[in-house]
Amino acid sequence: MNAVLAELGRKYVERWVTLLVLPGLLYVAGAAAAYRLGHAHWADLGRLTGLLDRGGPLDGRRPSSVWLLAIVVLPLLSAAAGLAAQGVAAALGRLWFEPWPAGADRLARRWTAARAGRWAAADRAYREELERAGARPSAADRARLDALAARRNGIALRPPSHPTWTGDRLGAVDARVWGWYRLDVVFAWPRLWLVLNEFEQGSLRAARTELDAAVALAGWGVLAVLPGLWWWPALCVAAVLFLVGLRRTRGAVDTLAHLTEAAFDLRGATLARRLGFDVPAGRLDPETGAQVTAHLRKHA
Repeated sequence: MNAVLAELGRKYVERWVTLLVLPGLLYVAGAAAAYRLGHAHWADLGRLTGLLDRGGPLDGRRPSSVWLLAIVVLPLLSAAAGLAAQGVAAALGRLWFEPWPAGADRLARRWTAARAGRWAAADRAYREELERAGARPSAADRARLDALAARRNGIALRPPSHPTWTGDRLGAVDARVWGWYRLDVVFAWPRLWLVLNEFEQGSLRAARTELDAAVALAGWGVLAVLPGLWWWPALCVAAVLFLVGLRRTRGAVDTLAHLTEAAFDLRGATLARRLGFDVPAGRLDPETGAQVTAHLRKHA
């Protein structure tokens, strides 16, 4: 899915301004307020009015200081906060979507093994119930099978190979497309993108934008821990932002994975035809898909 994410992650400047610089203004203002209040006066909002008092940093009788703060200091601090949040979001994306770095490989193997054990137990329970239900399961049997399948799929759609659910959910797209159509997602995706219509491309871009926003929100949650050093309620804000960002990330990953797989379901045969392969009406068969993959790889 790395090729998919890279293709959908264009227009970096616009997204950077929307997701990082503008929230950076709010972050800087909140951090300044937190520093002004401190732990001892955490609920004394009256202390914030001192910023506007005579001799304060925002004293209206000293317009030069106000303009300096508004034009130079705040934009610079907001941009710095945005860059910091971008770095945190990139680190979270690395942990959630990609293989973990070498220093954390032992922990990654343990977590992956734990998730694989839970998945195997859930899959075994599903298969035992499927065998018990027989060829003609009753309505109650089907309900139990659906519940057991949902429990297994809630862990992963295939045996886990990543320490996080999000990494396995994105990786499942590669495996499912390959298993069903024998198409290599890495090589097929740039060509498939060119045969999608504008609405389909827009849906995928919107899903990627939602994913970026969710990870950025979690990044701001991590960054909000810093004001908590001098104003403890910021730690509650940080926890809420991170948990909401994590929940939104799971939903956005699931949506993006479904839409990407749907693109192969709906346009895989079209891609093969545009490449010159004789594909009858209907879905792409694995034999033709293997030929398309060989053609796209060009012995790579």
